[in-house]
Amino acid sequence: MRIEFTSQIVDSYKRLSYEVWYALAEFIDNSTQAYENNKEILDKIYEKEMSLLEVFIDYITGDKLGEDYFVIKDNSIGMDEADLETAFKIGMPPANIRGRSRYGLGMKTAAFWLGNQWSVTTKKLNHNKKLEVNLDVHQISEGNLDLEIISSDAPKEEHYTIIKINSLHRKFKGRTIGKIKDFLSSMYRFDIKEKQLNIYWNEKEKLEWSEYRNEHFIKNNKDEPVRIGFKFEVGGKSVYGWAGALRNGGRAKGGFALIQAKRVIQGPPRGYKPESIFGEQTGGINNLVNQRIVGEIHLEEFKISHTKDSIQWQGAEEDDLDELLFEKVKSIVKVAKDFRFREVDENAPNDLEIQAAIDELLEEIKSPESHDIIFINEVPADEIISISNKEVLKYIIAKEKGAIDVKVGTLNVRLIIGNDMSPNDPYVLYELTSEEIIIIVSKSHPFWNELKDATGVLNYLRQCVYDGIAEWKAYIQKREITAETVKYIKDNLMRLAFKIQNLGSSNKFN
Repeated sequence: MRIEFTSQIVDSYKRLSYEVWYALAEFIDNSTQAYENNKEILDKIYEKEMSLLEVFIDYITGDKLGEDYFVIKDNSIGMDEADLETAFKIGMPPANIRGRSRYGLGMKTAAFWLGNQWSVTTKKLNHNKKLEVNLDVHQISEGNLDLEIISSDAPKEEHYTIIKINSLHRKFKGRTIGKIKDFLSSMYRFDIKEKQLNIYWNEKEKLEWSEYRNEHFIKNNKDEPVRIGFKFEVGGKSVYGWAGALRNGGRAKGGFALIQAKRVIQGPPRGYKPESIFGEQTGGINNLVNQRIVGEIHLEEFKISHTKDSIQWQGAEEDDLDELLFEKVKSIVKVAKDFRFREVDENAPNDLEIQAAIDELLEEIKSPESHDIIFINEVPADEIISISNKEVLKYIIAKEKGAIDVKVGTLNVRLIIGNDMSPNDPYVLYELTSEEIIIIVSKSHPFWNELKDATGVLNYLRQCVYDGIAEWKAYIQKREITAETVKYIKDNLMRLAFKIQNLGSSNKFN
């Protein structure tokens, strides 16, 4: 009896538990490892070309999923026919298993996880042939394992590898694109910082990495940042790095980045958070330690998963590391728990601006017109207000062509900026159903003219939209719209921009 692997196993790669940024990282790993293996010769070439190692990731989208594709290209050493044959031997580890290419799986598993069809076009430095190989998961699954190498003449001085992936399994857009860029810049922070690698998204957008600076950390009584280095061993394996306590933290920022071969394996916003320091994580604890303790842990001799997104702990390694790490950083943990400060965003208005706003508001409230609205003007019956508003709603919904629809789960939020409304119409109108909110904001209302710029419009629309969503959620969940419930829901929505900003920036500092 012998163990056998069928050709259908390639089709199962799409079911691997990759995240898209880890899949794309496999190609960057190959590019950077090829550079490392040929550093001396490539550095001379880059000096002559006035460049450095560059990886371009282009995601081309169409109207349909079938029109989307990835192109990943580099200017590393390239491959000849022998290199290609080795690259397509699934599971054959490279000669150097201490580098970023470990198991002889990454390029194949990542490419087929992303799409059903892909190709490699490559030209090795100082060789005179350009080579191309095309792969199709359906053909391989049917047993066609022969790969044709298409060869053509090319200048000897050219050096590159281009991978194109078609027939993608899913679309990537919005926040996912932002995460891809943030995670990749975090993963290759050392290469970027040491100016050994440029990564570009869609040709022109260069990915950057911003490190923590001293001002990001809590200061001790000597005005020094609360940040320490550490070094110890676990089972004879070296562990080193640093830990610090952030002045302005956040749950997404907290945690350690686990690093191997100068490449982040796991990092914030999904940072490594051992219980000895951060406590039980199952319940989503969000105390000051979880928000403030950050750092980097280098684990060069430890095993990693074949998708390179986690450490594969052996025996009691993780428990031993957690205990030793706690001893090294427990003084910082205490600082993170005890430190309190008044958080002021640098974009927030200063005291003079706040006082000027208060003065103007007080003048409005003290005016005779305000007195009339509060004490003299009668409030119509709810039925009369409702009938009047429904008439305006019906008219605007039928007339306006520029509605903006946003899908949030099962809820559709339809925003209409009313251009053809009377100055006497309400500033905002809502129509709520179980699956949709229609929000009409009047541009004809006198208050609209008080909005001085894009920020003013943004904050005004936030108030209008978040009021509508809060009323919708209150009604859906409690079957009644009460002031306290609406304010509670809206309070969470009013924190949304801050939370998104923290999540988006967390990778850039961890």
